[in-house]
Amino acid sequence: MDPSFFESAEEDSRLEKIAQDHFAQGNHIKALEVIEDAFSKRGKEDVPGMFHLLQGSILYHLAKRAKKSDVTFAFLLGCVEPFTDDFGLHAFSACALFEMAKQLDSELYYKKAEKDAELRLSLLESCGELDSADLETQRTLTNISNEAELKILQGCTGKISVPALEESKEARGMIRSDAEGKRLRSHWASMSVEAKKNFMKVSVSKLRGYVERLYGEEGKKALEEVLDSTRTNKKWRFWMCRTCSQKFFYVKKFRNHLEQEHGAKFKRATAKNMPQMVNEAWAGMILAGGWEPVDAVAAAEMIKTRLESVKEFVYEEGWSKDWPLAEDEERTNLLKQIQYLLVLLWESKVLSFTTLEWMMELPILARFEVTESLITECGLVGTPQRICFWDCHELKRIRDLLKLIKFERDDGTDLVCRAVERLCGRTGVKEKIEFDEQFSFMLLDKRLLRGKIDPFDDEGAIDVCKHDYYAKTQPQGDDIITWLLDYPLIDGSFEFPRSARAHNLDIWVAILRAIHYTCRDWGTKYGRKFENLCYDKVLTDAKNLCTSEDERRRTAPEGEANVAYASLLGDRCEELKTDNGDPPNGRHFVFAVRDVLERAPDPTFDFDDLEASLDLIHGLKDLSDGTVLESIDHLKSVVTDKVLLADSKILLVEKSRISLLNELTRLSAFDYRSYIRNLLKRFMRDELNEIVKMDALAKVAAAEADLLSSEKQEKEKKSGSKNKKRGVIKDELNEIVKMDALAKVAAAEADLLSSEKQEKEKKSGSKNKKQDCVEPEDTLNIAANTDNQKETAKDLQNMPGEDLLSKHMESPHVAAATRCNLALDMTLKALCKIKVLKEYLVCDQHQFADNQEGQVPYALRDYFTAFASKTIKRECTSRDAAELLVSILEFWPCWRTPDVESCVTHIFTLEECERMSCSKCRKNPNYPEQSSYGVVVAADSIRDLKCAFGKMKLEDILKLIRMEYKMLCDVKTEGCGKANFVHHIISRSPPIFTIVLKWEKNETEKEIHETTKALDWEIDISRLYEGVEPNTTYRLVSMVGCGEEEEYICLSFKKNRWVSYRHEALAKKAVGGWKNVVRFCEKMKVRPEILFYEAVPKLNQ
Repeated sequence: MDPSFFESAEEDSRLEKIAQDHFAQGNHIKALEVIEDAFSKRGKEDVPGMFHLLQGSILYHLAKRAKKSDVTFAFLLGCVEPFTDDFGLHAFSACALFEMAKQLDSELYYKKAEKDAELRLSLLESCGELDSADLETQRTLTNISNEAELKILQGCTGKISVPALEESKEARGMIRSDAEGKRLRSHWASMSVEAKKNFMKVSVSKLRGYVERLYGEEGKKALEEVLDSTRTNKKWRFWMCRTCSQKFFYVKKFRNHLEQEHGAKFKRATAKNMPQMVNEAWAGMILAGGWEPVDAVAAAEMIKTRLESVKEFVYEEGWSKDWPLAEDEERTNLLKQIQYLLVLLWESKVLSFTTLEWMMELPILARFEVTESLITECGLVGTPQRICFWDCHELKRIRDLLKLIKFERDDGTDLVCRAVERLCGRTGVKEKIEFDEQFSFMLLDKRLLRGKIDPFDDEGAIDVCKHDYYAKTQPQGDDIITWLLDYPLIDGSFEFPRSARAHNLDIWVAILRAIHYTCRDWGTKYGRKFENLCYDKVLTDAKNLCTSEDERRRTAPEGEANVAYASLLGDRCEELKTDNGDPPNGRHFVFAVRDVLERAPDPTFDFDDLEASLDLIHGLKDLSDGTVLESIDHLKSVVTDKVLLADSKILLVEKSRISLLNELTRLSAFDYRSYIRNLLKRFMRDELNEIVKMDALAKVAAAEADLLSSEKQEKEKKSGSKNKKRGVIKDELNEIVKMDALAKVAAAEADLLSSEKQEKEKKSGSKNKKQDCVEPEDTLNIAANTDNQKETAKDLQNMPGEDLLSKHMESPHVAAATRCNLALDMTLKALCKIKVLKEYLVCDQHQFADNQEGQVPYALRDYFTAFASKTIKRECTSRDAAELLVSILEFWPCWRTPDVESCVTHIFTLEECERMSCSKCRKNPNYPEQSSYGVVVAADSIRDLKCAFGKMKLEDILKLIRMEYKMLCDVKTEGCGKANFVHHIISRSPPIFTIVLKWEKNETEKEIHETTKALDWEIDISRLYEGVEPNTTYRLVSMVGCGEEEEYICLSFKKNRWVSYRHEALAKKAVGGWKNVVRFCEKMKVRPEILFYEAVPKLNQ
């Protein structure tokens, strides 16, 4: 045997031992570095399984130790691939898959866990006698298999409630005291403009010496690496591969490196049969089309009789209005559904070209003797309008197939994205740092001299300044001091001078292995597609063989016997049974013919017993030709659907792979500014403190010199030369005693101030703590002066019909006013449940009267009633809750102050632009920006669409409703008058998004139930508006509904459950979860009218 084999095995054992020791000592980063070095040197496929098993064990250990659910999931997903690469007898991969399935309640991972457990069990069964450890593994795998199978039968939701991202409270903090801040700010204010500018220039040589004193040789080496890189590449930011430690300064090159060198992309020998997503040109035609049914009979007649005129048809964005249309409501509805599904599939990036081509290749016009060449001449080849020729049968088949395609994959990729966002959100850099021409000084961002810096600088380019960088900058304020004092108390993840490779190495490795696992899934699905393509190929060969027999029969002499299709196929199987070449080969043909003659409903792909299959084929030679052709066509149809669905599944997996690769790319980015930022702050603080200290010493020295000089001159006049020496000595001793006493007094005063400050902080902290512990849920502390209360009471007495307890309730006007007040009360109560608004009201509590806990909404109502305009009060009796909301926001007096006006605009107002690009004349008119407080939609429209499309989300329903709204190209501005789709654009997402439902007021309990069920607790408004970041999530926090006898009810989300409120002060009732809310609305006949959604904050907000 080759001696190098033993040398390699010995080296592997040594490295594995080193990694094991690091892991045992709690240094998992070093252990992962050793393993990644082995992968980089020899390749992931060529290292022994013990490396994969150890890496999987490390990631699994990190998953168990993680405190955040998204980070836990990322490590679990990452450990599956290493465990799978190791072919040992263990249950680790099955356990990880099962835990992910439980975390997500995902059918996908339950199936994977069951499959992996069955595979490991089969390996154990083949081993014969098992020891105690193997028996325990066998029991674990059996339990996983049984529980996963049961969970799949019971059904999975595929959803998990994940709390909003929050920045770690331990991550940031001020480590310097207020005293230091005051001292530095005071000195900064006294510094000259030039001194301030010079302070912003950091000497590289001084910094180098400072680092060497703090960190020794290790720090000096790390700083030199930073300086060399910035000097050579003129960039702070780069991307580092943690496996091979290569650096890249262009993201495309880095991504290609990951895909080509480290298996971040599934590789095929050829690009043939690889699914391709529909491009934007075709998507534009799908969106722009009218999708109206074409009269196929009349169109076929036009093609055959008036071909030249048909050739002159004008197509705009792939559609022509010259084709004869059919009055067919069923086809119209089917085409609208198909268009909507196609749009959703394309937006979800799972619409393949093969699916679109299959939809347009259905031979509807061939029935009317219209050849494919004529269809090409008519211009119907490159347009989706060809689909509008099909009849209801074909359209239903298309719709049903599109409904089978999944828009998303419950694989937890979104959790991985959240985990990366949590990590990358702390490393963003706003400050630019430049260099002088000799690279001897770092020049801090000039904006730090003027104020705070808001936008992040993700580019990190370095400008070499040949002239004075701060020449045109005038220092303003002392924000630079805030910047110097603001840095993390403890950065638990990374700090200078650690190696850049160690930065986020654990989660980086986990996501790379997650990509490998996704590529494995990609290959599995492609293999299944290839099987179906091979099956389709042999079915086509079988049908061609039958067709050739038909040709032979037409030309054969009379009396010659016909050969049955079944017999012909059987003879062909005998000829090909020994063909074992590349698929599709002869064996594939034999097993496909067996399925045809057995009239199998689906392809079996059972290639085990060749002789038994041949015997069965020969036993079915008497099968009729019609039956054989019917079976072939049926199997081809089934296989075609499987291929199309396989393409969509592959694109869905590819979507997950790209998402994970994007997150891995974000993790791989490294900015040297964030690496040395805290070091720079520390260095500059020490420099500024030294300046302050030296300045103070200089002033003290100057004052002492002046004092000694004046005293000396005075004493020289009074005493002789003999006493002069003794007097000086005595005076110096007195001065020392004096200075010592002053120092003691100063120290005592400092101690006293410090103790007083601590006592105040304790009292303040105790007070704050008490306030935090007793935070009101349903009320606001609102206070006002006595005069306001008196004026409010007086105005209320002067207003007729305002007393809710009036004895004259029988009067129609009084009853209407009462209903108005009840609606107002519930609307205000719903507003009080909005966190953003509650925080505002607490800050402005001086505007309101002091009230008890349960009376706040009434106080707000009375306040509004007393000061609102009389016009609003006169119109109140005819208004519903939605109109009252507008009145509150527009006429509530406390909104009228300039400061509060901006607050209302910020919280509630939606600034929307409507843009239309005419598909005919290409004009792009600009319409003025419009303001609103939300979206108004008919309740029955939501209900009907939900019933039609089933699992469609609320935002998609609203989007579909908006698709019906078209805008005419204005002829007054030289437009063409064509109706076009409208793009809705907003520049920012307000903290509150309001949806108003319009009801007919005569809905049944079932209709109320179906409408409420269609509402979602969480929506993504980036599906409704352009200009908003993806995944801009809002959550329902409160709503106003109208019940029987026009009684208004408020529902709010409080302490993880929904609570209902009625107009009585104590009429509060727990409802429960969202499903309970749906049942509550159905039972009480409550029609939700106003829905308040609150923005879910992101990490960078």
